[in-house]
Amino acid sequence: RCMMSLIRGRGGKCPCPVCLVPLTELHDLSKTYPLRSVEEAKEALHTYGLSKAQGEVLLKALGLRPVENIFWIILNSNPHDALSLDRLHSLHAGLWKHFLGELKKILASLGREAEAAFEELITNFPRWRNLNHFKSVINISFTDGNKFQDLSKQTLYAGLNILTPRASPEGYQLLRVISSYLQLDSWIGLDVHTESTLAEIEAELLVFDTELKAYVTCAETSAIEDLKLDWDFPKTHLWKHIVRDIRRKGAARNYSTRPNEKLHGPLKDTYHRRTNGKDVATQILRVDHHQFASKLLRERISALDEHHRIQMLGDNPPDEDIPIVFNGHVKLGSPTQHPSLIIDIEKRNASDRAFQAFRRKLSEFINTALPTYGHQLTSWLTFPADFQIHEHRYLKVNYESTVDWKQVTDHLRCNPQFYGSHGSTTPIQLTAEATAFVRLVFLFRCRIPNIGPMEFALVQPYTARISGPRRMDRPLKLTRVKALPRACSIFVPLSSFIRGAVLVPDSEHQDEYIVVDHIDSDMFLRMKA
Repeated sequence: RCMMSLIRGRGGKCPCPVCLVPLTELHDLSKTYPLRSVEEAKEALHTYGLSKAQGEVLLKALGLRPVENIFWIILNSNPHDALSLDRLHSLHAGLWKHFLGELKKILASLGREAEAAFEELITNFPRWRNLNHFKSVINISFTDGNKFQDLSKQTLYAGLNILTPRASPEGYQLLRVISSYLQLDSWIGLDVHTESTLAEIEAELLVFDTELKAYVTCAETSAIEDLKLDWDFPKTHLWKHIVRDIRRKGAARNYSTRPNEKLHGPLKDTYHRRTNGKDVATQILRVDHHQFASKLLRERISALDEHHRIQMLGDNPPDEDIPIVFNGHVKLGSPTQHPSLIIDIEKRNASDRAFQAFRRKLSEFINTALPTYGHQLTSWLTFPADFQIHEHRYLKVNYESTVDWKQVTDHLRCNPQFYGSHGSTTPIQLTAEATAFVRLVFLFRCRIPNIGPMEFALVQPYTARISGPRRMDRPLKLTRVKALPRACSIFVPLSSFIRGAVLVPDSEHQDEYIVVDHIDSDMFLRMKA
């Protein structure tokens, strides 16, 4: 940015490459300053050519270097206007790194017990597809912006019951800053924007400005050493221009550096291990070409091996080679090897209260609920002890994203051996107007007499009434739900599932969970609605 705009960097009087905000006002997002212009820069440079003393005064005031910008030769170009906010380096590997540094200082001031509790909560954060999980945070330094982004989504929930207003006023205020940061990051990260989403960004920027100023005030009177008081650096200020960027250039993904981020590692390894440090571009390109050719050969050999394997199978391919179609928008997977008798399922899970009266509850559900789904029953159905049920431990759910209306897929597990999890959490459609969160307990397929094969799930509803909102929920913008007892498990058809969800248990309140609405853009918008 500094090179393209030829500004003097953070040491200049106006370090923003887009506008003329003074160095001492970078932290203040409530103020707006004039945008830079090519004409102003050319005029200052022209003055510098006539008188270096007078020109240097003008250039310093603008934070510019006495160099003619090469982009000026392009008709109607404006390098300052071309620069855009890059979420990866400005936020995830930029501003967030400062918040993480502050968090580590505050946890250290609370003692080893607080640090260990935080690390344990991070380690036990629920698993989710494409989300990095961490076993340690306090004593590890990260360089990958993608890991910083995933860590930011988990830190807020891990610190809720450690950084309370009473235990650590500084830590609590930092959580409020992080909460506003996550709100902004989620709004900015949407792939489709409307006037209402842009208005939300502008409003939340003011909230962030207020919370950050409150944190500085808190840090000034704190006994904790080395808390950051000076937030006057460009990455604090840069998202001041994000709404303008979105209006003029589209969604933030259009100017993100994230797609190329993972290529840095192989290129760095090639530079260190395969070049002599001279004319490195040619050598790196040659190695990259060799690697690409090797991969292409490997893929063609693998395809030939697969072709020969299928030919050898003849007309009797194994079951895994037969594609299973979706039943509506859901698809069961990972079936157990053999079906089980319903009486055996009750005996095998006798210690789990969710399976109490399993056969009776299934019978009542089938007879009362199936007619509402369009299946007419001529008589009351009962299930004998040898009624067969085929258990599954994996569910794939397709749904339409509320962000861009494209199809998205969630992968849900119902397997105690999956990192010790007892089942994924998912919202289900109760009525046309209402939804609820449930935890998967048991996924199965069975054949109903006179109807045919049906797919159901035994779930634990998270619909218990919470006795009043918690003190921290509203300022931190948290959504809280409470699980009913396991004995209150119910059956639901798989077709009622909407999508998967991540819920974090509240360690201080039994059976209460916090919805992680920043897990992806679709969940964020659904929770806002």
